[in-house]
Amino acid sequence: MALERVYDLSPSILAIVVLAMLAFTNEIGFRIGRLRSARESEPARAVSGAMKATILGLVALLLGFSYSITSSKFSQRQRLVLDEANAIGTCDLRAQLLPPPARERIRVALRGYTDARIAYFEQALEPDAASKASSSMNAALEDLWAGVGEAFQANSDLTKSSEIIPAANEVIDLSSTRSWASRNHMPPSMVVLLIVCLAISGSLTGHSSGQSGSRHTALWTTLNVLVALILFVVLDFDRPRRGLIQVDHRPLLELQSSLVPADPQR
Repeated sequence: MALERVYDLSPSILAIVVLAMLAFTNEIGFRIGRLRSARESEPARAVSGAMKATILGLVALLLGFSYSITSSKFSQRQRLVLDEANAIGTCDLRAQLLPPPARERIRVALRGYTDARIAYFEQALEPDAASKASSSMNAALEDLWAGVGEAFQANSDLTKSSEIIPAANEVIDLSSTRSWASRNHMPPSMVVLLIVCLAISGSLTGHSSGQSGSRHTALWTTLNVLVALILFVVLDFDRPRRGLIQVDHRPLLELQSSLVPADPQR
């Protein structure tokens, strides 16, 4: 769909476009307000002011609601990185309780998954590299579960007591959750609605200045810049791999150094 292309746009570009749009709507609203000001009575201006305040309040509420949505999604993605690192570390520790060769197979699979997971994040904007990393992650998870099955066949009692099965399950489940969270963005229709509402609010601000008969350029600029910056943060939170505010993957990077190499010498 055409609306889905909104996500492909840079937050910086969108913020600059909105800033220019607000300046344009300020001027349009100012001219309309100045033309109609001579024919408006004081009671009409009072009603107009009250309606403008209500509309601007609704736009501010929508902007705050959008910020809440994207910031909570960002926090969820950040938390998933830590949960995933903890799950991988726990699974690796429990794998050390198992006898070879299942122990080595599971630990190598965990290291391979961690390497591919980090590579996927670093190369997510390169379709070919991201697809390769995603395939590597899936292959590592399949090898992880195959290693658990191998351990169970070799010694079912030890496998159960080590609790490697729920640990491996959690790694696999968190991988699916992380994949879903990376695709769970604010609906494009809501972004379009937000931009339209900001355009309306810009015209109403200009209309009020037009009623007074003078442009308030400094105030317009200050308000427009603040609104554009808030919109930039809202959109940047929703783009964890292409914006300035990115998910911190240090828990996985720190874990990576403690895992066995993907091609151990044994």
